[in-house]
Amino acid sequence: MGRNLNYLYEHDFKNLTGIEISEKAITALKKMYPVLDQNAKIIHSSIENIIKELPSDHYDMVFTMAVLEHIHPDSEWIFEDIAKITKTYLITIEAEKSKHWRLFPRNHKNIFEKFGLKQLEENNCKNAGLELYTIRVFKKE
Repeated sequence: MGRNLNYLYEHDFKNLTGIEISEKAITALKKMYPVLDQNAKIIHSSIENIIKELPSDHYDMVFTMAVLEHIHPDSEWIFEDIAKITKTYLITIEAEKSKHWRLFPRNHKNIFEKFGLKQLEENNCKNAGLELYTIRVFKKE
């Protein structure tokens, strides 16, 4: 509902774009973060329906948190497109080893390095209370 995007906005990140599939989450974002709503582009769509329309090498930083873990194996083609729209940095914070009926664990280093991104950093997020999550920072080569 915009908490992560709002954090970036409050820390002077500009020209923000978010993709959100849930209309309820967008409604909540507008209510909880009205300033963000006025200063960010929120795209109401599934990633599968919008990713091909986004320009290559456009976003200085692409950031995901607990999003890619929900991508069904039938939609793994989007990872290459995420790499394409990334101009410089990709940061993922995902539960890469969790097993649940709606989670699809995968190693994002193995995925994104195939598409021209070099991993700069990898850490477990247990110090942030997210024991099952891994943060990875990639840079486009």
